[in-house]
Order: sequence, then structure tokens, then C-alpha cells
Amino acid sequence: MQFGISSNILWQGVPVAEVAATAEALGFESLWMGEHPILPVDIANPNRHGVDLPDNYRHMPDPFVWLTAAATATSRLRLGLNICLVPQRNPLILAKQAASLDHISNGRLIMGVGSGWIEEEAPIMGYEFRQRGPRTHEFVEALKTLWTEEQPSFEGEHISFPPLYSYPKPVQQPHLPLLLGAGNHNTDNTRVLKLVAKHYNGWLPVFLDPAQMRQQLAQLKEYCELEGRDFSAMDITLLVPAVTLGVGERPTFFGEHDAKARDAKELVAEYEDAGVKRILCGLVDMTRENGVQAIEAAAKGLGLH
Repeated sequence: MQFGISSNILWQGVPVAEVAATAEALGFESLWMGEHPILPVDIANPNRHGVDLPDNYRHMPDPFVWLTAAATATSRLRLGLNICLVPQRNPLILAKQAASLDHISNGRLIMGVGSGWIEEEAPIMGYEFRQRGPRTHEFVEALKTLWTEEQPSFEGEHISFPPLYSYPKPVQQPHLPLLLGAGNHNTDNTRVLKLVAKHYNGWLPVFLDPAQMRQQLAQLKEYCELEGRDFSAMDITLLVPAVTLGVGERPTFFGEHDAKARDAKELVAEYEDAGVKRILCGLVDMTRENGVQAIEAAAKGLGLH
């Protein structure tokens, strides 16, 4: 089992280079961060995972800039986007940004892809909210084209471009790992699993327990077979709050979905047996007040040092 950490790394909090260097030194395999380029002041339903949107979500920096700093402070730590809001970005620019970071990190970038959940963000960023899913998956196909072809062109409903040059290409071949960041314990994930099998290199859900993961990975294997995809090559990553693993506090935005902590060693073994390949330990926001103590506590609780 590989272990990563996922946290809201605030622009005014602990410097990301310090966070990354600490995570690598303590034995974590990866560091993950998400994004909201903007947040509307007025949101009709600002509740997610059972809690209201925390104030700190106003203070999320650009993940490509922050992860570039993390890349230069480390040599082995993989760098993950959990998640990149793909429908809010221009694929022509995103392809270059991501491939450039893959070069700076010498092939350590993983892209978790998401379509967003705040309806009011969509029109501000230039599209209708109901289009977010199709727009996301079409943009992903455009990114693959830009990363793999010498003179890529694309014709779609949401993005079209004539033959052009787009460099650099990613270090990782044939392209960056793309994980669909969607799915949780309260929804029917059938559609998500079908999309993973069709478009993506892996799956990144949240909160699913070992029994749920086992059942849903069996579904994913069936869908991969129908698509002619190799299920064994899929990157199966799961976000689990540190409190659930018994190795830290509950992150602000994770709600009360699972108040009972489990023994980390036993729970990890169950997830591994179910088919999970990487667990992201969901930590509290990286503020200057908590420093890197949360990372140290999680590493100790998981037996990494």
C-alpha cells in the first residue's frame, strides 16, 4: 500500500516546500492538493459532505504553481491534483502547464480530474453547470490528443482546434496518469465507474469503506473488460480522513460521515485486500498554527517512521 497526504495547503499557511519536504522525509509517497480558482460570494447551497463550506476554501492557491515549488524541494515525492477542475480551464493552456510540471518534477505528476459541484462557479467561468460532465470528459480527450500527437487537432462540442504544435509533451508516456476524482459512500457510482473504464487511468473516490470498495472495484473490472481496458493497470486511490484511520483530527470539510476511528493497520489491510493501491490520508488545513505536526502524527500512526 502506498500512502499520500491530501490537505488544503493555504497560500498564507505553511510554505508548500516545507510541507512537501516533510512528507517525503517521513516516508509518504505523494502529496495532493485541490483547487477552486474562484469562489462566488453568494452560493445557494454551500453544504458539502454534511458541513458548510469552510472559510479557508477562499484561500486555495493555484495548484500548478504550488506543486512546482513542492517538486523543486523534493526528489521522490509524487505530486497529485485532488482535484483539478478541468471544465474551468482551457485545455490548450492546461496541457502545457501540466506537461511543464511533469518535466520539472521528472515525471512525478498525477492528475485527479473533477467537474466541480458549486453551480454558481460555472457561468462565471464561461459555461452552463449542466454541461460540466460532458465538458470535463471531452477536455480530457483533448488533453490526451495534445500530449500524444506531434500535430494534434480536435473537433468536439466544447473544444475544437486545428492542427497545431503543443510542447512540451509529458515525461510520462503515453500521457499523464488521469484519475477520475468522483464517487462516495452516499451515491450510486455506476455512471462514474463506467466513465473511469472509458476515459481514465484510475479512480479516486472518497469515504468508501472496504466492503464498498471491494464491490465497486468488481463492477469497475467488468466495465474495463467491456471497454477492452486492463483493470490491473488501473490506479485505485482512495481518500480517507485521518480521523477514520485513527491518526489525526477530522478535516473541516469532511463532516461527520464516520465518527468512529479504526485501527490504522487493520483498516489499511482491509482496503488493500479489497484492491485499493493508494490511501490518501485527509489532513487538516495546512495553517501556520498547526505547522507540519499533522503530517508527523499521521506518519507515526501509519507506521511510516
